[in-house]
Amino acid sequence: MARELADVLHHFLGEAPLAERLGPASLALVSEPDDAFAVGVTWNLAHELARLGLAVAWVTSLADEELLPPDATPGLTRLLSPAPELAGLARAAAEAHAKLAAARAPGLVLLRVPPAWIAPGPAAERVLPWTLQLAGPDSGRRSRAIAVARRVVAACPRARLGVALHEVRTVREAELAFTALARECAERSSAHLTSYGVLLDDAEIYRSLLARRPLALLRRDARATRSVSDVASLLRADFATHDD
Repeated sequence: MARELADVLHHFLGEAPLAERLGPASLALVSEPDDAFAVGVTWNLAHELARLGLAVAWVTSLADEELLPPDATPGLTRLLSPAPELAGLARAAAEAHAKLAAARAPGLVLLRVPPAWIAPGPAAERVLPWTLQLAGPDSGRRSRAIAVARRVVAACPRARLGVALHEVRTVREAELAFTALARECAERSSAHLTSYGVLLDDAEIYRSLLARRPLALLRRDARATRSVSDVASLLRADFATHDD
């Protein structure tokens, strides 16, 4: 069932211990290969998830690495994969899983998956059980998000479909956008969306890439930093309570 956006905008962890899953999980952020905003979001989420106690391995592409700093982030391992298709990405993810299996902390493998690569088969079953999209509030971008969600479910019927909204100006706008997106998705497919909150002030994500510093170190008290932290906390909570 879709999580109500109003319930997650001010979500924080730490109120009670969560039962951890037994092994590493994967989270696939579905985005175009040249989407610099998605690179910035993935990098900042990886930093926050590591801060929240996960051992994170990000399977990066050449396009990702061109935008990222060379310096290591504590708790985050980057594994470059020049894979040109989903099967190659699945093999790289398996390698990352093997590396994390030896870590004492619970592990999460992050990947960016281009929509054009998504097709039914063993690779989709390995890579797409848990996905995240970054969706805008207007009807055109909602329609694109639904089309991608349908493609994911056709390739991996058991997939969990997450959405984080961006380019919204107010909480009310975010609530209305997610309600419309969830309704339209239910009308057009059997897919159910889970809200992972809202990312505020897109420009700050780009600035963190240019500065080559995650927002938590660049602008600790900014709205964008707090929103990235909230999205990461929601992902962290679902990591702890789901077992794929």
